[in-house]
Amino acid sequence: MPELSYLAASAAIMAIGALSQGFLGFGFAIVAMAGLTLSRDLLHAAGVVNLTGILVAASMLTSLRREVLWRPALRMIPGVLVGVVLGVSALGALDRDLMVRTLGVTIIAISLWNLRTPTQRAGEAPILDGVAGLLGGLLGGAFNTGGPAIVAHLYRRPDSPQAVKATNQLIFLTMGLARLPTATAQGQMTSSIWIEATIMAPILVTGLLLGIRLSRWVSPAQFRRVSWLALAAMGAALVISP
Repeated sequence: MPELSYLAASAAIMAIGALSQGFLGFGFAIVAMAGLTLSRDLLHAAGVVNLTGILVAASMLTSLRREVLWRPALRMIPGVLVGVVLGVSALGALDRDLMVRTLGVTIIAISLWNLRTPTQRAGEAPILDGVAGLLGGLLGGAFNTGGPAIVAHLYRRPDSPQAVKATNQLIFLTMGLARLPTATAQGQMTSSIWIEATIMAPILVTGLLLGIRLSRWVSPAQFRRVSWLALAAMGAALVISP
């Protein structure tokens, strides 16, 4: 059983991450990974976030299932599946610091560009859906930080906040479910990871519901501005992460 002080800190971190996910449609994995890796090794943190991320995405998708943008989602999912398997397999061989910091710089640039040019494209080329899915899967499989790559792609669309949030959850759920058997087969999902994730479940759902409720007070234009600012902040956190 994990020690009480660690569980309390983890609960606070994950509640903030779940609230972010409910409000913006993303943020849980990065917030949780950034917090948990301060006191746990990467493999343990990735395992806990894998399990809890599945719960968060599934819970949110249940309430938004009618809003999913199926065409781009179905073009992204094959790349996600391939990327996750490659990412988990390469977890021990990749230079985590270099990859995560490179992702952070890229996300900051994309976020600032979208704040400067708020006009949204009517759609994306199918090949970009595939590339975004593959990149998100690689980073999600290796470090559970694939969300920003997916968000940077999907949130350029002119669709409603509910639609992009719903599609995000479908991709995140696919990513989490694809990662789980591969990580389990490689011995990365220990009993302590399952216990910790189970303990966190009620806290996650509470934070998620609060975030969803708060998001109802925000207009679509405000939602996009807040989303890009939040994504830029998360990119900065990746750049300066230890």
